[in-house]
Amino acid sequence: MNTIVYVAIALLVLVLLVAFTTGGLGKLFGQVSKTGLDDIDAAQSQCSSFCATTKTQVSTQGTNAWQSSQYCRKDFSIDVTGTGDEEILKCWQDPILVNCKTSKSTPSGTVQLTEQDCPTYFESQSEN
Repeated sequence: MNTIVYVAIALLVLVLLVAFTTGGLGKLFGQVSKTGLDDIDAAQSQCSSFCATTKTQVSTQGTNAWQSSQYCRKDFSIDVTGTGDEEILKCWQDPILVNCKTSKSTPSGTVQLTEQDCPTYFESQSEN
């Protein structure tokens, strides 16, 4: 009798494993576990990394590196409200809110750079 129970449990586990690996249950569980907070945390992490890289590029390559940086250019598609509608956000926009500042000394003085110096800053602000 115990053997039949063990075989039934093993078959059930096997069916679930096959369904999960072929995508049927994987998609279902993936949708349930994916939250906007995970996306926001990932975006914040990437933006912090982009900011550090951009600061290095500005110090070594000059102020023109700022506008072409990933910090200025990267778009994030995030479902902020949890309704399934994704918004296109930049690093400095709510709820990501990773502000980046740097300065560069030039012969004519010190240049301060912030997200407002990104070429896409004004476009994204007019959409909000």
